[in-house]
Amino acid sequence: MRALMVFNPNATTTDDNVRDVIAAALASEIDVDVQPTKQRGHATHLVAGAVHDQVDVVFALGGDGTANEVIQALAGSTVLLGIIPGGGANVLARALGLPNEPIAATSQLLQALRADRTRTIGLGRAGTRYFGFNAGFGFDAAVVRHVEQRTRMKRKLRQAAFVWSATREWAAGSGREGPQVHLHLDDGTEVGPVAISMIANARPYTYLGERPMDLHPRASFESGLDLLTVADVGTLDLARIAWRTFGKGDHLDVDGVSYYHDLSRFTVSSAEALPLMVDGDYAGEHHEVEFAAVPHALRVLV
Repeated sequence: MRALMVFNPNATTTDDNVRDVIAAALASEIDVDVQPTKQRGHATHLVAGAVHDQVDVVFALGGDGTANEVIQALAGSTVLLGIIPGGGANVLARALGLPNEPIAATSQLLQALRADRTRTIGLGRAGTRYFGFNAGFGFDAAVVRHVEQRTRMKRKLRQAAFVWSATREWAAGSGREGPQVHLHLDDGTEVGPVAISMIANARPYTYLGERPMDLHPRASFESGLDLLTVADVGTLDLARIAWRTFGKGDHLDVDGVSYYHDLSRFTVSSAEALPLMVDGDYAGEHHEVEFAAVPHALRVLV
């Protein structure tokens, strides 16, 4: 069996020693080529070459951004993916039931490889970009953009950087200018304008430490996309919604919140170009983005 392991040398929670231990563990059982990523998008290039060379499995060591880059090249192929968490939140790995610790996750993945324990999951697609667990257009994407522009802060504060940035973006007016986002569902329904639009392919939407932020309580890898929108809300209402996502999940009962489950396709648009994010990665500014569910798109080790 042939494998490729790509790793992000700047991943938040791993170092050279951890990577050496993981690489040695993999090499003890399979023929593995270990490659570092050198810049944004490099993981996609490396994995596309591995798919062309017909490797059997790709291991991605890093955060959700590294996993997302790998997914771009693996979607629709028969090559297996093993995610080794090495970032701050590691949402996709945890949503798949993997330990939030790289060496423990590697052990589970090797056990899955021996037992041929795999799972086929659906993905989401925003324009031409696949995503594994979440996407957003507008406010939450602006938060991600702000964090990515401050690499040192992200490395130092980790997940707390997103909390700080969300507070800063809201205070600066992002999301408070009034509803800007229009949505067009596949059945012809038009929604909006709304202030916030958040999309999920799985649950949870993200984590704050060990606590899941369960924005989309019905989302699943086996169904279509789930969409949560928030109309024009004030600061206290937004705080109430956010707080409830970490508790009973009754945030869906708050006035102004709407929820749509198992969507196959829809479009978001805005007269003003707004930021897009996929799997916690900033993906540019857009006037319009088409979202689609892509069933049975990826084979993963679990």
